[in-house]
Amino acid sequence: MPGSHLNLLFPQWQGSGPDNALYHAALALAEECADLRFSRVRVPESDRLKAQNGILGYRSILAQMAEAAYLVRDAVPDSILTVGGDCGVEPPPVSYLNDRYDGGLTVVWLDAHGDLNTPETSPSGHFHGMPLAALLGHGDPSVCRTCFSVLRPEQIILAGTRNLDPPESRLIEEMALTRVSAREMEQDRSALIRAIEKKGHPNVYLHIDMDVLDPAAFPHIRHPEPSGIPPETLADLLDRINAGF
Repeated sequence: MPGSHLNLLFPQWQGSGPDNALYHAALALAEECADLRFSRVRVPESDRLKAQNGILGYRSILAQMAEAAYLVRDAVPDSILTVGGDCGVEPPPVSYLNDRYDGGLTVVWLDAHGDLNTPETSPSGHFHGMPLAALLGHGDPSVCRTCFSVLRPEQIILAGTRNLDPPESRLIEEMALTRVSAREMEQDRSALIRAIEKKGHPNVYLHIDMDVLDPAAFPHIRHPEPSGIPPETLADLLDRINAGF
């Protein structure tokens, strides 16, 4: 990668509920990348989760996001590889890079879910369903204050999203967020590339939740959703995006 780079290990799991499996999953992923040096956010292996302000594990999540923001700010990177944890790890690195490039960033959200709930709309209070809303300035004020910047709706591409709560669907419609379906990506590998090109930014951040994959091909998913993309399609898309942006 050109310029300075940060590898961020953020094994946050509290946003997905009381099961800490994603903590161990994040550490296992980092071990598979033995050639990389990670800056690690301190996350406890066990935690007594309490709901506050509509978010389960609120205090832990807020403290961890603040530490992640500190590590990112201290490193002053031009690019970031984030290994999580649940999807709630994204606000600090994404909002930092958006600020770093003065809003000239496209965020491709490869995920079966929109992650566009707020504490008021979430049926579970799990923060892993809220990070993209927080990045867009919708959510708990203290969480939003840990972000370096607020993204504009036109910077977002929802890719492979196929299970939305009604409030998420309304927010997508209100904000006119760009969507590229799993079927479109599978039938035309260039569909996502064209959507990125249309945004007009050379800098791209890829959020990858493995549930974007079809569970028939990759069953190791906490919240599987049918009709996702095959692993080989995802691999091809990543190669194309890396080559073009």
